[in-house]
Amino acid sequence: MDKPSPPFASGSPRRRRRPRLPERALRGAAICAIAVEALWYGIHEVRGFGPALADGARAVVGPAPVAWAEDVAYGIADRLNRALYRHAAPKTFWEPPPAAAAEAERRGERRAAEPASPPSSFEPPFPQVAATGDGVWTPIADPARPDDAPVLWKSVVHPDKRRVFAAVAVVAIDLERVDLQLVAGTKEPFSPDIPIERRPGVVPEDHAGDLIAAFNGGFKAMHGHYGMMLDGDTFLPPRDKACTIALYRNGAVRIRTWPELRADEARMAAYRQTPPCLVEQGEPHQALYDSNRDWGATVSGETVIRRSALGVDATGKRLFYGLGEAVTARTLAHGMKAAGAHDVAELDVNHAYPRFLLYDRAADGAAPRATSAIIPDVEYKPEEYVAEPSPRDFFYLRRRRPDS
Repeated sequence: MDKPSPPFASGSPRRRRRPRLPERALRGAAICAIAVEALWYGIHEVRGFGPALADGARAVVGPAPVAWAEDVAYGIADRLNRALYRHAAPKTFWEPPPAAAAEAERRGERRAAEPASPPSSFEPPFPQVAATGDGVWTPIADPARPDDAPVLWKSVVHPDKRRVFAAVAVVAIDLERVDLQLVAGTKEPFSPDIPIERRPGVVPEDHAGDLIAAFNGGFKAMHGHYGMMLDGDTFLPPRDKACTIALYRNGAVRIRTWPELRADEARMAAYRQTPPCLVEQGEPHQALYDSNRDWGATVSGETVIRRSALGVDATGKRLFYGLGEAVTARTLAHGMKAAGAHDVAELDVNHAYPRFLLYDRAADGAAPRATSAIIPDVEYKPEEYVAEPSPRDFFYLRRRRPDS
């Protein structure tokens, strides 16, 4: 009687060995890690990928699951950062000015050639996380007019005592020598009533020669339906609860909740609305102490992301743009208030949209080109806002001409 062939002996069919459970778990973990890394790279390095992914997912599964996923992802990233940077030095965006210049700034000294003084230096709100140079204003040179007195200054504030990696770059703007202008994007804010020819998406040619800088506008229409009017065109009607950036025909800028400005509408050249004011009349919004949900946060209200804001001081003569890394709406409000803003509106949020670009203007009459961003890690094109139309609304700054 023949003995049965042993398993897997030559000539018998070989059975495929199934991976053991630990092996399958390791493979699955590796695939997930690669997918997460690829997703992170796409969101942070491929412009428009993150917002397009989120909008597509909302269309398929609805906003609630997307909000939950964003909350989990940002929450994990925040916990990792807090562990990794627990003993790190505070985040900085540029080298602080030399000690002598910093001390001169703090004493309020200025060069005799300057017709206007720089902003007053300010005390960092949390000294334990402040970096050298926090609260000191550094002039931003205009490459096209290097000998002119500065009209823009920059400083940094660390507004979160729990996070050394949370920082806000603030640009102070002299409204007595600079005009703030608004441009409608080719697609946003969405309105079926405004024809495409009224949506240029670029700085007007007759303003290009005086262009200094441009920066992002507000939320997409679907995210709050906040109002916007420009040159008589109402893209979206104003909402009473919204913070309103009002641009007046005489060049003045005010930022208040809409009912406080409604009576002035006939004197406005434009307005752009945002979520409720972060700071109004020097006081942070009370809801900031309960949650951050009204300002672009997700489920828990503690989403720590890139955010931007626009503020004005109590005199109405100084404008402040802020771009914060790893901040909540509450900490962004505290940072802008510390820098000197009396009324503050939050602009767009998330990694892809906030940007403050500086421009050089060619002497030969060629179109200006963006040459730098106020912080690193902002992807942009030299033609942005000037030759390449923007789908989103934006603001720009131009030197005020003597006859304007």
